[in-house]
Amino acid sequence: MGEPSSRPTTEHHARLSHCIRDLAALNALSSMCIGRTPPEALEVLLDALPTALGCELVLLTLPGKPIKQHAMLRGAPVQVDALPALCAALAVAEPDTPCQLEPNLLLWCHEAEVPLGGERGRLLVGHSRPLQPETDRVLLNAAAHLVGTTLETARVLELARRKDEFLAVLGHELRNPLAPIVTAVELLARHPAAARERQVIHRHSRHLARLVDDLLDISRVTSGHVELASEQVMLASVLERAVEIAAPLLSRNKHSYHVDDAGQLTVVGDPVRLAQIFGNLLTNAAKFTPPGGKIEILIEPLSGAVNVTVKDNGRGIAPDQLRRIFEPFVQADRHGDALRGGLGLGLAIVHSLVERHGGSVEVFSAGRGLGASFRVQLPTVAPRPKVAEPALVAAREGRAQVRVLVVDDNTDIAELLSESLAYEGFQTAMAYDAQKALDTWRSFAPHAAVLDLGLPGTDGYELAKTLRAEHGKSPTLIAATGYAQQKDRVRAEQAGFDCHLVKPVSVHDLVAFLDERVVPHET
Repeated sequence: MGEPSSRPTTEHHARLSHCIRDLAALNALSSMCIGRTPPEALEVLLDALPTALGCELVLLTLPGKPIKQHAMLRGAPVQVDALPALCAALAVAEPDTPCQLEPNLLLWCHEAEVPLGGERGRLLVGHSRPLQPETDRVLLNAAAHLVGTTLETARVLELARRKDEFLAVLGHELRNPLAPIVTAVELLARHPAAARERQVIHRHSRHLARLVDDLLDISRVTSGHVELASEQVMLASVLERAVEIAAPLLSRNKHSYHVDDAGQLTVVGDPVRLAQIFGNLLTNAAKFTPPGGKIEILIEPLSGAVNVTVKDNGRGIAPDQLRRIFEPFVQADRHGDALRGGLGLGLAIVHSLVERHGGSVEVFSAGRGLGASFRVQLPTVAPRPKVAEPALVAAREGRAQVRVLVVDDNTDIAELLSESLAYEGFQTAMAYDAQKALDTWRSFAPHAAVLDLGLPGTDGYELAKTLRAEHGKSPTLIAATGYAQQKDRVRAEQAGFDCHLVKPVSVHDLVAFLDERVVPHET
Protein backbone atom coordinates (compact mmCIF):
# COMPACT_ATOMS: atom_id res chain seq x y z
CA MET A 1 0.00 0.00 0.00
CA GLY A 2 1.17 3.49 -0.77
CA GLU A 3 1.50 6.38 1.63
CA PRO A 4 -1.87 7.88 2.69
CA SER A 5 -2.76 11.10 0.93
CA SER A 6 -2.27 14.33 2.84
CA ARG A 7 -5.22 15.97 1.04
CA PRO A 8 -7.89 15.06 3.65
CA THR A 9 -5.68 16.37 6.42
CA THR A 10 -5.13 19.66 4.60
CA GLU A 11 -8.85 20.07 3.92
CA HIS A 12 -9.62 19.17 7.49
CA HIS A 13 -7.22 21.79 8.80
CA ALA A 14 -8.68 24.37 6.44
CA ARG A 15 -12.21 23.62 7.62
CA LEU A 16 -11.12 23.90 11.26
CA SER A 17 -9.42 27.22 10.56
CA HIS A 18 -12.56 28.56 8.89
CA CYS A 19 -14.65 27.27 11.80
CA ILE A 20 -12.45 29.05 14.34
CA ARG A 21 -12.66 32.24 12.28
CA ASP A 22 -16.43 31.99 12.02
CA LEU A 23 -16.80 31.28 15.75
CA ALA A 24 -14.83 34.45 16.48
CA ALA A 25 -17.14 36.38 14.16
CA LEU A 26 -20.17 34.95 15.96
CA ASN A 27 -18.82 35.93 19.37
CA ALA A 28 -18.35 39.49 18.15
CA LEU A 29 -22.05 39.75 17.29
CA SER A 30 -23.14 39.94 20.92
CA SER A 31 -21.10 43.12 21.47
CA MET A 32 -22.89 44.72 18.51
CA CYS A 33 -26.21 44.24 20.35
CA ILE A 34 -25.24 45.93 23.62
CA GLY A 35 -27.68 48.72 24.48
CA ARG A 36 -30.22 47.67 21.85
CA THR A 37 -33.82 46.66 22.45
CA PRO A 38 -34.76 43.02 21.73
CA PRO A 39 -36.25 43.86 18.28
CA GLU A 40 -33.15 45.89 17.39
CA ALA A 41 -30.84 43.10 18.56
CA LEU A 42 -32.83 40.61 16.50
CA GLU A 43 -32.40 42.70 13.36
CA VAL A 44 -28.64 42.88 13.94
CA LEU A 45 -28.42 39.11 14.36
CA LEU A 46 -30.52 38.33 11.28
CA ASP A 47 -28.48 40.69 9.15
CA ALA A 48 -25.18 39.21 10.28
CA LEU A 49 -25.86 35.47 10.62
CA PRO A 50 -25.85 34.56 6.88
CA THR A 51 -22.35 36.01 6.54
CA ALA A 52 -21.07 34.69 9.87
CA LEU A 53 -22.32 31.16 9.09
CA GLY A 54 -21.53 31.29 5.37
CA CYS A 55 -25.02 30.05 4.53
CA GLU A 56 -27.79 30.82 2.05
CA LEU A 57 -30.72 30.57 4.44
CA VAL A 58 -31.37 31.60 8.01
CA LEU A 59 -34.81 30.75 9.28
CA LEU A 60 -35.55 31.76 12.87
CA THR A 61 -38.77 31.03 14.72
CA LEU A 62 -39.30 32.42 18.22
CA PRO A 63 -42.14 31.72 20.67
CA GLY A 64 -45.14 33.94 19.98
CA LYS A 65 -43.66 35.55 16.85
CA PRO A 66 -44.70 34.91 13.24
CA ILE A 67 -42.09 33.15 11.17
CA LYS A 68 -42.33 35.63 8.30
CA GLN A 69 -40.60 38.24 10.44
CA HIS A 70 -37.47 36.19 10.87
CA ALA A 71 -36.75 34.38 7.59
CA MET A 72 -33.72 35.41 5.51
CA LEU A 73 -32.73 34.06 2.10
CA ARG A 74 -29.53 35.20 0.34
CA GLY A 75 -29.27 38.00 2.90
CA ALA A 76 -32.69 39.47 2.10
CA PRO A 77 -36.12 38.93 3.67
CA VAL A 78 -38.18 36.13 2.14
CA GLN A 79 -41.31 37.35 0.37
CA VAL A 80 -44.44 36.62 2.36
CA ASP A 81 -46.04 34.66 -0.46
CA ALA A 82 -43.00 32.35 -0.65
CA LEU A 83 -43.12 31.30 2.99
CA PRO A 84 -45.79 28.55 2.80
CA ALA A 85 -43.92 26.67 0.11
CA LEU A 86 -40.61 27.24 1.89
CA CYS A 87 -41.90 25.95 5.22
CA ALA A 88 -43.59 22.96 3.57
CA ALA A 89 -40.36 22.00 1.80
CA LEU A 90 -38.28 22.33 4.96
CA ALA A 91 -40.77 20.30 7.00
CA VAL A 92 -40.20 17.17 4.93
CA ALA A 93 -36.50 17.70 4.26
CA GLU A 94 -34.10 15.02 5.50
CA PRO A 95 -31.02 16.29 7.43
CA ASP A 96 -28.50 14.95 4.90
CA THR A 97 -30.68 15.35 1.79
CA PRO A 98 -30.76 18.61 -0.20
CA CYS A 99 -34.06 20.45 -0.30
CA GLN A 100 -35.25 21.90 -3.63
CA LEU A 101 -36.48 25.42 -2.75
CA GLU A 102 -36.27 27.03 -6.19
CA PRO A 103 -35.55 25.65 -9.68
CA ASN A 104 -31.87 26.48 -9.36
CA LEU A 105 -31.45 26.33 -5.58
CA LEU A 106 -30.67 23.19 -3.58
CA LEU A 107 -30.04 23.63 0.13
CA TRP A 108 -28.63 21.25 2.72
CA CYS A 109 -30.22 22.18 6.07
CA HIS A 110 -29.50 21.72 9.76
CA GLU A 111 -31.46 23.06 12.72
CA ALA A 112 -30.86 23.68 16.42
CA GLU A 113 -32.90 24.77 19.44
CA VAL A 114 -32.65 28.40 20.57
CA PRO A 115 -32.78 28.69 24.39
CA LEU A 116 -34.95 31.62 25.53
CA GLY A 117 -35.40 31.43 29.28
CA GLY A 118 -37.83 28.58 29.87
CA GLU A 119 -38.91 28.46 26.21
CA ARG A 120 -37.32 27.25 22.99
CA GLY A 121 -37.07 28.65 19.51
CA ARG A 122 -35.77 27.10 16.32
CA LEU A 123 -32.83 28.18 14.17
CA LEU A 124 -32.49 26.54 10.76
CA VAL A 125 -29.67 27.26 8.33
CA GLY A 126 -29.26 26.09 4.78
CA HIS A 127 -26.08 25.78 2.68
CA SER A 128 -25.82 25.49 -1.09
CA ARG A 129 -23.15 22.80 -0.58
CA PRO A 130 -23.12 19.50 1.28
CA LEU A 131 -22.80 19.94 5.03
CA GLN A 132 -19.58 19.43 6.95
CA PRO A 133 -20.93 17.82 10.13
CA GLU A 134 -17.91 18.43 12.36
CA THR A 135 -17.82 22.20 11.62
CA ASP A 136 -21.29 23.24 10.42
CA ARG A 137 -22.95 21.62 13.42
CA VAL A 138 -20.57 23.37 15.83
CA LEU A 139 -21.25 26.72 14.19
CA LEU A 140 -25.01 26.17 14.18
CA ASN A 141 -25.12 25.25 17.88
CA ALA A 142 -22.93 28.25 18.75
CA ALA A 143 -25.18 30.53 16.69
CA ALA A 144 -28.37 29.17 18.32
CA HIS A 145 -26.88 29.69 21.79
CA LEU A 146 -25.71 33.19 20.83
CA VAL A 147 -29.14 34.17 19.52
CA GLY A 148 -30.85 32.93 22.68
CA THR A 149 -28.47 34.52 25.17
CA THR A 150 -28.26 37.82 23.25
CA LEU A 151 -32.03 38.19 22.98
CA GLU A 152 -32.55 37.16 26.60
CA THR A 153 -29.89 39.63 27.76
CA ALA A 154 -31.48 42.38 25.69
CA ARG A 155 -34.87 41.51 27.18
CA VAL A 156 -33.56 41.65 30.76
CA LEU A 157 -31.76 44.96 30.16
CA GLU A 158 -34.86 46.40 28.50
CA LEU A 159 -36.95 45.40 31.51
CA ALA A 160 -34.37 46.99 33.82
CA ARG A 161 -34.42 50.19 31.76
CA ARG A 162 -38.21 50.31 31.84
CA LYS A 163 -38.18 49.64 35.58
CA ASP A 164 -35.78 52.54 36.15
CA GLU A 165 -37.93 54.81 34.00
CA PHE A 166 -41.04 53.69 35.87
CA LEU A 167 -39.40 54.36 39.23
CA ALA A 168 -38.28 57.80 38.07
CA VAL A 169 -41.81 58.69 36.97
CA LEU A 170 -43.25 57.16 40.15
CA GLY A 171 -40.88 59.22 42.27
CA HIS A 172 -41.83 62.37 40.40
CA GLU A 173 -45.55 61.71 40.79
CA LEU A 174 -45.23 60.88 44.49
CA ARG A 175 -42.93 63.76 45.32
CA ASN A 176 -45.18 66.37 43.70
CA PRO A 177 -47.99 66.05 46.28
CA LEU A 178 -45.44 65.58 49.07
CA ALA A 179 -43.74 68.90 48.32
CA PRO A 180 -46.58 71.23 49.43
CA ILE A 181 -47.33 69.01 52.43
CA VAL A 182 -43.77 69.20 53.74
CA THR A 183 -43.51 72.94 53.07
CA ALA A 184 -46.87 73.55 54.78
CA VAL A 185 -45.65 71.62 57.81
CA GLU A 186 -42.58 73.84 58.03
CA LEU A 187 -44.87 76.88 57.98
CA LEU A 188 -47.18 75.37 60.62
CA ALA A 189 -44.17 75.09 62.94
CA ARG A 190 -44.42 78.86 63.38
CA HIS A 191 -47.96 78.56 64.77
CA PRO A 192 -47.88 76.74 68.15
CA ALA A 193 -51.67 76.30 68.25
CA ALA A 194 -51.43 73.58 65.58
CA ALA A 195 -48.48 71.76 67.16
CA ARG A 196 -50.11 68.33 67.54
CA GLU A 197 -51.61 68.28 64.04
CA ARG A 198 -48.32 69.50 62.59
CA GLN A 199 -46.42 66.67 64.28
CA VAL A 200 -48.81 64.06 62.86
CA ILE A 201 -48.55 65.44 59.32
CA HIS A 202 -44.80 65.86 59.62
CA ARG A 203 -44.24 62.32 60.88
CA HIS A 204 -46.31 60.60 58.21
CA SER A 205 -45.21 62.78 55.29
CA ARG A 206 -41.56 62.20 56.21
CA HIS A 207 -42.25 58.47 56.51
CA LEU A 208 -43.79 58.45 53.04
CA ALA A 209 -40.94 60.54 51.64
CA ARG A 210 -38.48 58.07 53.13
CA LEU A 211 -40.23 55.10 51.51
CA VAL A 212 -40.12 56.90 48.16
CA ASP A 213 -36.43 57.68 48.58
CA ASP A 214 -35.60 54.07 49.50
CA LEU A 215 -37.56 52.74 46.55
CA LEU A 216 -35.73 55.03 44.13
CA ASP A 217 -32.36 54.67 45.84
CA ILE A 218 -32.08 50.90 45.71
CA SER A 219 -31.28 50.49 42.00
CA ARG A 220 -28.94 53.48 41.97
CA VAL A 221 -27.14 52.76 45.24
CA THR A 222 -26.62 49.03 44.72
CA SER A 223 -25.35 49.60 41.16
CA GLY A 224 -22.99 52.36 42.28
CA HIS A 225 -24.74 55.09 40.31
CA VAL A 226 -25.15 57.47 43.24
CA GLU A 227 -22.68 60.33 43.16
CA LEU A 228 -21.16 60.78 46.62
CA ALA A 229 -19.67 63.97 48.02
CA SER A 230 -16.23 63.63 49.60
CA GLU A 231 -15.60 65.92 52.55
CA GLN A 232 -14.46 65.72 56.12
CA VAL A 233 -17.36 65.41 58.53
CA MET A 234 -17.48 64.98 62.29
CA LEU A 235 -18.90 61.60 63.27
CA ALA A 236 -20.83 63.29 66.09
CA SER A 237 -22.76 65.46 63.58
CA VAL A 238 -23.48 62.40 61.42
CA LEU A 239 -24.95 60.53 64.40
CA GLU A 240 -26.90 63.58 65.53
CA ARG A 241 -28.57 63.78 62.13
CA ALA A 242 -29.20 60.01 62.19
CA VAL A 243 -31.00 60.32 65.51
CA GLU A 244 -33.14 63.10 64.02
CA ILE A 245 -34.13 60.76 61.18
CA ALA A 246 -35.23 58.00 63.56
CA ALA A 247 -36.52 60.28 66.35
CA PRO A 248 -40.27 60.09 65.49
CA LEU A 249 -40.25 56.27 65.65
CA LEU A 250 -38.06 56.19 68.78
CA SER A 251 -40.34 58.66 70.52
CA ARG A 252 -43.59 56.99 69.50
CA ASN A 253 -42.41 53.61 70.82
CA LYS A 254 -40.93 55.15 73.99
CA HIS A 255 -37.55 53.59 73.36
CA SER A 256 -34.67 54.61 75.58
CA TYR A 257 -31.53 55.23 73.59
CA HIS A 258 -27.93 56.12 74.31
CA VAL A 259 -25.26 57.51 71.99
CA ASP A 260 -21.58 57.31 72.96
CA ASP A 261 -19.53 60.49 72.76
CA ALA A 262 -17.81 60.57 69.35
CA GLY A 263 -15.40 63.28 70.41
CA GLN A 264 -13.42 64.68 67.49
CA LEU A 265 -13.57 61.51 65.38
CA THR A 266 -13.74 62.55 61.73
CA VAL A 267 -14.64 60.52 58.65
CA VAL A 268 -14.53 61.35 54.95
CA GLY A 269 -17.59 60.99 52.77
CA ASP A 270 -21.02 62.30 51.93
CA PRO A 271 -22.64 63.77 55.09
CA VAL A 272 -26.17 63.07 53.85
CA ARG A 273 -25.45 59.46 52.92
CA LEU A 274 -23.47 58.81 56.11
CA ALA A 275 -26.43 60.04 58.15
CA GLN A 276 -28.67 57.81 56.01
CA ILE A 277 -26.56 54.77 56.92
CA PHE A 278 -27.03 55.20 60.67
CA GLY A 279 -30.54 56.59 60.30
CA ASN A 280 -31.53 53.38 58.50
CA LEU A 281 -29.90 51.24 61.19
CA LEU A 282 -31.63 53.17 63.99
CA THR A 283 -34.98 53.00 62.20
CA ASN A 284 -34.51 49.27 61.70
CA ALA A 285 -33.73 48.80 65.40
CA ALA A 286 -36.77 50.86 66.41
CA LYS A 287 -39.07 48.84 64.11
CA PHE A 288 -38.07 45.51 65.65
CA THR A 289 -37.71 46.55 69.29
CA PRO A 290 -40.92 46.44 71.38
CA PRO A 291 -42.11 49.62 73.15
CA GLY A 292 -39.92 50.55 76.09
CA GLY A 293 -36.92 48.72 74.66
CA LYS A 294 -33.33 49.91 74.66
CA ILE A 295 -31.22 51.02 71.68
CA GLU A 296 -27.56 52.01 71.89
CA ILE A 297 -24.98 53.51 69.54
CA LEU A 298 -21.57 52.32 70.74
CA ILE A 299 -18.34 53.86 69.45
CA GLU A 300 -14.99 52.06 69.44
CA PRO A 301 -12.05 54.10 68.12
CA LEU A 302 -9.39 52.07 66.29
CA SER A 303 -6.11 52.94 64.63
CA GLY A 304 -7.19 54.81 61.48
CA ALA A 305 -10.79 53.62 61.77
CA VAL A 306 -13.83 53.53 64.02
CA ASN A 307 -16.44 50.90 64.83
CA VAL A 308 -19.96 52.23 65.28
CA THR A 309 -22.39 49.62 66.59
CA VAL A 310 -26.17 50.05 66.65
CA LYS A 311 -27.41 47.59 69.28
CA ASP A 312 -30.94 46.76 70.40
CA ASN A 313 -32.66 44.30 72.73
CA GLY A 314 -35.52 43.60 70.31
CA ARG A 315 -36.75 40.57 68.38
CA GLY A 316 -33.36 39.43 67.15
CA ILE A 317 -32.63 37.58 63.93
CA ALA A 318 -32.79 33.85 63.28
CA PRO A 319 -29.46 32.26 62.24
CA ASP A 320 -30.76 31.26 58.80
CA GLN A 321 -31.70 34.88 58.05
CA LEU A 322 -28.40 36.50 59.04
CA ARG A 323 -26.62 35.72 55.76
CA ARG A 324 -29.42 37.27 53.66
CA ILE A 325 -30.22 40.29 55.81
CA PHE A 326 -28.44 42.78 53.51
CA GLU A 327 -30.13 41.56 50.32
CA PRO A 328 -32.77 43.85 48.71
CA PHE A 329 -36.41 43.17 49.65
CA VAL A 330 -35.42 40.85 52.52
CA GLN A 331 -36.86 41.45 55.98
CA ALA A 332 -36.09 39.52 59.13
CA ASP A 333 -39.76 39.36 60.04
CA ARG A 334 -42.67 40.34 57.84
CA HIS A 335 -45.19 39.01 60.33
CA GLY A 336 -44.86 38.62 64.09
CA ASP A 337 -45.03 41.85 66.04
CA ALA A 338 -42.74 44.06 63.95
CA LEU A 339 -43.93 47.54 64.78
CA ARG A 340 -43.69 49.06 61.36
CA GLY A 341 -43.61 47.66 57.87
CA GLY A 342 -41.26 48.68 55.11
CA LEU A 343 -39.95 47.72 51.73
CA GLY A 344 -37.00 45.62 52.88
CA LEU A 345 -34.55 48.05 51.25
CA GLY A 346 -33.00 49.94 54.16
CA LEU A 347 -30.29 47.41 55.04
CA ALA A 348 -29.40 46.76 51.38
CA ILE A 349 -28.85 50.51 50.99
CA VAL A 350 -26.77 50.56 54.19
CA HIS A 351 -24.53 47.76 52.91
CA SER A 352 -23.89 49.44 49.57
CA LEU A 353 -23.30 52.91 51.01
CA VAL A 354 -20.89 51.64 53.67
CA GLU A 355 -18.83 49.86 51.02
CA ARG A 356 -18.88 52.98 48.83
CA HIS A 357 -17.33 54.84 51.79
CA GLY A 358 -14.51 52.30 52.09
CA GLY A 359 -15.97 50.57 55.13
CA SER A 360 -17.70 47.35 56.11
CA VAL A 361 -20.85 46.34 57.97
CA GLU A 362 -21.60 43.17 59.94
CA VAL A 363 -24.66 41.87 61.75
CA PHE A 364 -24.75 39.82 64.96
CA SER A 365 -27.65 38.17 66.76
CA ALA A 366 -27.86 35.27 69.16
CA GLY A 367 -31.31 34.41 67.83
CA ARG A 368 -34.98 35.20 68.30
CA GLY A 369 -35.77 37.47 71.22
CA LEU A 370 -32.10 38.19 71.93
CA GLY A 371 -31.64 41.47 70.09
CA ALA A 372 -29.33 42.37 67.23
CA SER A 373 -26.21 44.45 66.62
CA PHE A 374 -25.07 46.07 63.39
CA ARG A 375 -21.41 47.08 63.41
CA VAL A 376 -20.17 49.59 60.85
CA GLN A 377 -16.45 50.19 60.44
CA LEU A 378 -15.35 53.38 58.67
CA PRO A 379 -11.88 54.85 58.09
CA THR A 380 -11.07 58.00 60.08
CA VAL A 381 -8.84 61.00 59.38
CA ALA A 382 -7.36 63.84 61.41
CA PRO A 383 -9.90 66.72 61.54
CA ARG A 384 -9.20 69.96 59.71
CA PRO A 385 -9.23 73.26 61.61
CA LYS A 386 -12.73 74.76 61.85
CA VAL A 387 -13.61 77.67 59.60
CA ALA A 388 -15.76 80.38 61.17
CA GLU A 389 -19.28 80.65 59.69
CA PRO A 390 -21.04 83.99 59.12
CA ALA A 391 -23.39 84.99 61.93
CA LEU A 392 -27.09 84.22 61.47
CA VAL A 393 -28.09 87.85 62.09
CA ALA A 394 -25.78 89.08 59.33
CA ALA A 395 -27.18 86.43 57.00
CA ARG A 396 -30.77 87.52 57.66
CA GLU A 397 -29.88 91.15 57.02
CA GLY A 398 -28.25 90.17 53.74
CA ARG A 399 -31.31 88.18 52.63
CA ALA A 400 -33.43 91.36 52.59
CA GLN A 401 -31.39 92.48 49.58
CA VAL A 402 -31.97 89.24 47.61
CA ARG A 403 -34.90 88.71 45.23
CA VAL A 404 -35.96 85.12 44.52
CA LEU A 405 -38.44 84.03 41.82
CA VAL A 406 -40.33 80.75 42.42
CA VAL A 407 -41.70 79.09 39.26
CA ASP A 408 -43.97 76.02 39.52
CA ASP A 409 -47.20 75.08 37.79
CA ASN A 410 -48.41 73.58 41.08
CA THR A 411 -49.79 76.70 42.76
CA ASP A 412 -49.64 75.14 46.24
CA ILE A 413 -45.92 74.46 45.88
CA ALA A 414 -45.19 77.90 44.44
CA GLU A 415 -47.16 79.80 47.07
CA LEU A 416 -45.92 77.84 50.09
CA LEU A 417 -42.28 77.91 48.98
CA SER A 418 -42.50 81.63 48.24
CA GLU A 419 -44.08 82.26 51.63
CA SER A 420 -41.38 80.22 53.39
CA LEU A 421 -38.58 82.15 51.66
CA ALA A 422 -40.28 85.44 52.50
CA TYR A 423 -40.45 84.37 56.15
CA GLU A 424 -36.69 83.72 56.02
CA GLY A 425 -36.15 87.31 54.90
CA PHE A 426 -35.99 87.11 51.09
CA GLN A 427 -37.97 89.19 48.62
CA THR A 428 -40.06 86.79 46.53
CA ALA A 429 -42.26 86.62 43.44
CA MET A 430 -44.12 83.74 41.76
CA ALA A 431 -44.91 82.46 38.28
CA TYR A 432 -46.78 79.37 37.13
CA ASP A 433 -45.38 78.86 33.61
CA ALA A 434 -42.35 79.79 31.53
CA GLN A 435 -43.87 82.80 29.76
CA LYS A 436 -45.08 84.33 33.02
CA ALA A 437 -41.64 83.67 34.50
CA LEU A 438 -39.97 85.60 31.67
CA ASP A 439 -42.44 88.49 32.05
CA THR A 440 -41.96 88.58 35.83
CA TRP A 441 -38.20 88.40 35.45
CA ARG A 442 -38.09 91.65 33.48
CA SER A 443 -39.99 93.59 36.16
CA PHE A 444 -38.73 91.81 39.29
CA ALA A 445 -35.05 91.31 38.24
CA PRO A 446 -34.38 88.40 40.61
CA HIS A 447 -30.95 87.39 41.85
CA ALA A 448 -32.03 83.74 41.95
CA ALA A 449 -34.85 81.52 40.71
CA VAL A 450 -36.25 78.16 41.79
CA LEU A 451 -37.57 76.51 38.62
CA ASP A 452 -39.78 73.44 38.39
CA LEU A 453 -38.47 71.28 35.55
CA GLY A 454 -41.88 69.86 34.62
CA LEU A 455 -43.52 73.09 33.52
CA PRO A 456 -46.24 72.85 30.85
CA GLY A 457 -45.28 73.93 27.35
CA THR A 458 -41.74 75.24 27.71
CA ASP A 459 -40.19 73.11 30.45
CA GLY A 460 -37.71 74.19 33.11
CA TYR A 461 -34.69 73.07 31.07
CA GLU A 462 -35.60 75.29 28.12
CA LEU A 463 -36.52 78.15 30.46
CA ALA A 464 -33.09 77.93 32.08
CA LYS A 465 -31.38 78.01 28.68
CA THR A 466 -33.40 81.08 27.72
CA LEU A 467 -32.54 82.85 30.99
CA ARG A 468 -28.86 82.06 30.55
CA ALA A 469 -28.96 83.41 26.99
CA GLU A 470 -30.64 86.64 28.11
CA HIS A 471 -28.92 87.24 31.47
CA GLY A 472 -25.65 85.32 31.36
CA LYS A 473 -24.18 83.55 34.36
CA SER A 474 -25.04 86.12 37.03
CA PRO A 475 -28.44 84.84 38.23
CA THR A 476 -28.45 81.67 40.32
CA LEU A 477 -30.75 79.00 38.88
CA ILE A 478 -32.01 76.19 41.10
CA ALA A 479 -33.79 73.17 39.61
CA ALA A 480 -36.65 71.68 41.65
CA THR A 481 -37.97 68.35 40.42
CA GLY A 482 -39.37 64.98 41.38
CA TYR A 483 -36.82 63.31 39.07
CA ALA A 484 -33.69 62.40 41.02
CA GLN A 485 -31.63 60.13 38.77
CA GLN A 486 -28.04 61.00 37.90
CA LYS A 487 -28.97 61.62 34.26
CA ASP A 488 -31.51 64.23 35.46
CA ARG A 489 -28.79 66.04 37.41
CA VAL A 490 -26.47 65.98 34.42
CA ARG A 491 -29.20 67.32 32.14
CA ALA A 492 -29.95 70.11 34.64
CA GLU A 493 -26.28 71.07 34.77
CA GLN A 494 -26.07 71.12 30.97
CA ALA A 495 -29.14 73.39 30.84
CA GLY A 496 -27.36 75.94 33.04
CA PHE A 497 -28.63 75.19 36.53
CA ASP A 498 -26.35 75.83 39.51
CA CYS A 499 -28.15 73.42 41.83
CA HIS A 500 -30.50 70.42 41.55
CA LEU A 501 -32.94 69.90 44.47
CA VAL A 502 -35.31 66.95 44.70
CA LYS A 503 -38.93 67.47 45.75
CA PRO A 504 -40.12 67.83 48.42
CA VAL A 505 -37.59 70.67 48.55
CA SER A 506 -36.27 71.31 52.06
CA VAL A 507 -36.59 75.00 52.87
CA HIS A 508 -33.59 74.62 55.17
CA ASP A 509 -31.41 73.25 52.33
CA LEU A 510 -32.66 75.87 49.89
CA VAL A 511 -31.97 78.74 52.30
CA ALA A 512 -28.52 77.32 53.07
CA PHE A 513 -27.68 77.25 49.36
CA LEU A 514 -28.96 80.78 48.81
CA ASP A 515 -26.99 82.00 51.84
CA GLU A 516 -23.84 80.47 50.41
CA ARG A 517 -24.26 81.50 46.77
CA VAL A 518 -26.37 84.65 46.67
CA VAL A 519 -26.67 86.44 50.02
CA PRO A 520 -23.98 89.15 50.42
CA HIS A 521 -21.71 88.81 53.45
CA GLU A 522 -19.73 91.46 55.24
CA THR A 523 -15.98 91.14 54.93
